[in-house]
Amino acid sequence: MKFSRSRLLIFVLLLDLCAVANSSAKIDAQERGKHAEPPASRPLGHQFWTSENGLPQNSVHQIIQTRDGYLWIATEGGVARFNGVQFTVFNQENNPAFTSNDTCCLAEDRSGVLWIGTSDGLLRYANGTFSRYTAAEGLPSPIVLSLVSTSYGSLLVLTSAGLATYDGGKFTPLTLSASALGSGLSEQVWLANAAGLFSYNQRLLRAVAVPGLPTEPIEGIGSIQDGSLWVRTRTALLLWNHGHLRTWRTEHELPGTRVQSFFADSRGTLWVGTDQGLVALSFAPSRDNTRLGVQPALGVTSIISIFEDREQNLWIGTDTAGLHVLRQQKFRTLPSLSGYPTTAITQTIDSTVWIGTRGEGLYHYLDGQTSHLSTKDGLISDFILTVAPDRDGSLWIGTPDGLNHLWGDKIESYTSADGLPDDFIRSLFVDRDGTLWAGTRRGLAHRRNGHFTVLSRSDGMTSDLVGAMLRSSSNDLWVATLDGLVRIRDGKLTVFTKAQGLSGNVITSLFESMNHTIWVGTKDGGLSRSTGSGFSPVPAYDLPREIDAIIADSRGYLWLTSNRGVMRVLESELTACGEALICRPHVVGYGSSDGMPTEETSSSGHPSVLRAADGDLWFATRKGVAIVTPSELRENVMPPSVIVERFMVDDVERKSTGVEITIPPGHTRYSFEYAGLSFVSPSRVRYRYILEGFDKEWTQAGSRRNAYYTNLPPRHYRFRVQAANGDDIWNETGAEVAFVIKPRFYRTLWFSGIALLLLISVIFAAYRIRVRAIRLRFDAILAERTRIAREIHDTLAQGFVAVSTQLELTAHLLARSHVLEASQQVDRTRELVRDGLADARRSIWDLRAESTQATLPTRLTHLVEQSSTERLKTAVDIGGTYRVLAPSLENEVFRIAQEAVANVIRHSGAARVALALRYHPNELTLTISDDGKGFLMTNANLPERGHFGLQGMHERADQIGGTLNVESSPESGTRVTLRVPLSNERN
Repeated sequence: MKFSRSRLLIFVLLLDLCAVANSSAKIDAQERGKHAEPPASRPLGHQFWTSENGLPQNSVHQIIQTRDGYLWIATEGGVARFNGVQFTVFNQENNPAFTSNDTCCLAEDRSGVLWIGTSDGLLRYANGTFSRYTAAEGLPSPIVLSLVSTSYGSLLVLTSAGLATYDGGKFTPLTLSASALGSGLSEQVWLANAAGLFSYNQRLLRAVAVPGLPTEPIEGIGSIQDGSLWVRTRTALLLWNHGHLRTWRTEHELPGTRVQSFFADSRGTLWVGTDQGLVALSFAPSRDNTRLGVQPALGVTSIISIFEDREQNLWIGTDTAGLHVLRQQKFRTLPSLSGYPTTAITQTIDSTVWIGTRGEGLYHYLDGQTSHLSTKDGLISDFILTVAPDRDGSLWIGTPDGLNHLWGDKIESYTSADGLPDDFIRSLFVDRDGTLWAGTRRGLAHRRNGHFTVLSRSDGMTSDLVGAMLRSSSNDLWVATLDGLVRIRDGKLTVFTKAQGLSGNVITSLFESMNHTIWVGTKDGGLSRSTGSGFSPVPAYDLPREIDAIIADSRGYLWLTSNRGVMRVLESELTACGEALICRPHVVGYGSSDGMPTEETSSSGHPSVLRAADGDLWFATRKGVAIVTPSELRENVMPPSVIVERFMVDDVERKSTGVEITIPPGHTRYSFEYAGLSFVSPSRVRYRYILEGFDKEWTQAGSRRNAYYTNLPPRHYRFRVQAANGDDIWNETGAEVAFVIKPRFYRTLWFSGIALLLLISVIFAAYRIRVRAIRLRFDAILAERTRIAREIHDTLAQGFVAVSTQLELTAHLLARSHVLEASQQVDRTRELVRDGLADARRSIWDLRAESTQATLPTRLTHLVEQSSTERLKTAVDIGGTYRVLAPSLENEVFRIAQEAVANVIRHSGAARVALALRYHPNELTLTISDDGKGFLMTNANLPERGHFGLQGMHERADQIGGTLNVESSPESGTRVTLRVPLSNERN
């Protein structure tokens, strides 16, 4: 429907005028400055939402609260789920199950399934999923008009073509037609048609005879808590109460021309919605106790649905003005002071309440009448800073321009000319002896017998700027200053600051409770209390840091004011905090949602709070006064339902199905959006949460509705959140989401096991390689030592043998006086020594670097020639195609030949030795044969007797991959054959 802004404006204006139940219009008093105030009653707070605030459409046809705590609203633009702060809309734009946005009605069945009636079918919402039912599933018509859920599990559906029931499996049409459906007591359902009224209970349908039924079609039917039956027609509301029929008709008892909705709330109030506003019908005392009074409670807009939630908030759906809520308020105000910044409040002995303002003068309230005084009546200033009642009923008034004394109709003025230290009067206090104390910017003035005396810094005051004052039960006068607290006892001044245990030095408020504890409010340090040895801070977590005023009620509660509103806490709980580092007493906060004109209380006047003679508490705020009756306060003891609305992983929502959610590796950002479903004051719902598996303690989130985590390590987690309503009642069960973050493959147990095994294998392989390297090194060293031994044996040792042989021969010749022959042998010996020395140098050089030397045939020929003597004839035979071989191979072949020839010389006694070298295509063959005495091949004692020649020859042959064959027998000579395989490539 088309939205009318002018109509809504009229509605809001009228609503403001009707915010207090049973209110009447203001009338002008005949006396000067007087206004009539409405009678004292608990007002109704009002709030509304339209499509501009997130509602899908402004025609609200039905409102229900599901068991999880959400409000669901049926509109012509789809359905909306409301958590008190924001709407979640479901319609054709975001869900394919909706084929029509025109929703009429809602019902929740026993299993928690939500049913939504539309103009094109019935929708079922369960576990976050919508399903659609039409005539194909058994509905008489897709146009749904009304829904009723029974306590035994059935759902009754009224369509344009008739009734049907749903028992969880299928829809079953009923032959009875109906114009209206309604819920009754217990398991009863009411049906109405042209034939009368019917009761449907446990699938049994029976007619109910009711006298005085209207002739008009019945559009609504039901029963209220006391069993009374009501019916609604287009133009009337009828109520059968204990056999008595009461009727209210439009354009007579009811406004407008059409009755559109009806609701009986939990307090016994009957609410009737018409096309011209909302009417409250409440039982009033009379002779027969059945008389009903009619009270206007809302504006002139068209009301089409009414609902009360579990916290007794009344929700109202309108035809064009959206969704509204009426809440019972804890605070009330004086409309005549609405919007005025008030500063100080007190009460004189005649029960008159005096209210100072900032620039609007002085008001006084008595018996529902408000009067006003200003500079026109003799006040020095319209800016009132402080007020104090005197014992004689007069009133002292402090202003920035001086001091007034109001006595009846007489106003006296005092300024610095009369002895005051300053005209700026910040605080006043009338002492028990009737003398007056006045706090100024230049010290503390004391008026006694008409004369002022002053205490200032020079007299021991810590500051000349004086604030609140208090005469304690111990007869001490306590004075708050800008730099500490001063106690005046028997004329002696004692100063208390943070050094003496106060939580701050700027003292803003003082109060002594019934148990003689002095409570001290500071500007930036919170609350302190007196102890036996001085003062100590109160480490309460939820208390404000800046406290403007303190007062107590008759039930043991302390009330504190600040720019965050008014707070109430049991004094005993604060006392129990003791010297604890931190404590969490049950602190209840109040603000605008509780009826206060503003949450910001006055901080510029003294006293800014009052406990009146009737027990009411008055608070000065920046937009008037706030009044509360502590004895009538009822805590909202219902803890809020808590729901985790969204769980996001890297900005992608993860649906919670009640089981642990598995998160694959590679994600870094995790966010949770949660809601505490309390509709009394959604802005004051507080939260705390913990991520088990990561957090060590609960995070106090205040009113914040989301939590963020980043770079969580892989493991199992459980996110838990709890919420408290505005009266600090916690839902300690809360809500939770369990999830597990899977590790990357290289952080899994199996990978760690494999990596550990691999590491062990690597370490073992490294160990084996190291051992092998050591062994190879040892083998290399051993081979080198063996080679050196062979070199020594084959070169130096054999050279020494030859030299020894020559020397023996020389000695033999000399003994026979063959000097010439001996000289020749000496020359031959020198030549052998030189050759041995050359071999030694060559071996040393071979250890250092590879050098160029003669070819193998040349070296072998030279070897044989050197070995030739008169008694030993030698022969050399070299054949085949010569090729250059590897120096190491040639050297080993040469050493084998050298050893074989040396053995012939030393051991064989041979007369002839022959050396043959053959170069074959794939093989090198060396043969050395002699005709000596030979030896037995089975003689195993040769090494033990120091003969290592054959062993060395075999080792050399093995080193170059050859085979060495030695053939010998006694008296048959010896034949040594070496065969070395050669490749086609250059060796």
